[in-house]
Amino acid sequence: MVRLPFLLVVPLSLLGSSLASADFYSHRYGGISLQHTAQDPLCRNARSFVDGLNAEQQTAELADCADSGPSVKLYAGWRWSPNLAVEADLRQSATMTSQFSVRNPQLPYLGVKEKLTTRMGNAFVVGHLPIGRSGFTVFGKLGGGFWLSQLRARQRGDAIAVFELGDGSLQPVSFPVDGAYSENSSGFHWGYGAGVSYRLEDRWTLRAEWELFPEIGSRELLSQYDVESASLGWSFHF
Repeated sequence: MVRLPFLLVVPLSLLGSSLASADFYSHRYGGISLQHTAQDPLCRNARSFVDGLNAEQQTAELADCADSGPSVKLYAGWRWSPNLAVEADLRQSATMTSQFSVRNPQLPYLGVKEKLTTRMGNAFVVGHLPIGRSGFTVFGKLGGGFWLSQLRARQRGDAIAVFELGDGSLQPVSFPVDGAYSENSSGFHWGYGAGVSYRLEDRWTLRAEWELFPEIGSRELLSQYDVESASLGWSFHF
């Protein structure tokens, strides 16, 4: 009579552990990642553009340019099996900044500052490969989404306007300028990535990943560029 309860307890305990494992592999999750993003070749293109402004009587100089830095993304997903999940995220890439000046005999100084901000929304299919029962998983992801870029520029210094006189001749006139403008552009993109995650107590996950999004942006708004990111993230299962 003692053995029957004991025999019942053993399979029930195994069933409980099986359900706990099943719960982990059929969960929804949300998290945040701290990223470092690079947007190549924005600064190379900026240098090429400024170098092209140099002429025999005109000097152009790129004072500063940065197209990489820290950023943040928020993500959420559903992992319904050990090997498959779907995931969506919202993120903002590092702000690209550049500053250059132009001088010539008729234009004593014109300084230009530019800032390019890119926001993205993505959806992925994620394939997971659990490494035994260690809690580690290697994963790859493929998907795409929508990008929105905003260019803000400020010009300060002198500009030249050319007026036609009554006799048909042209008269250049220099005048001070100090103004700002902005322009937006948007479009669709695709992307892919890979990483590794570690499960903590079936409620938390730490993850490190790398992602690449080719051909973001437009040629009308500075240029097209690739967004590459490396990130560390933390997520909660629910």
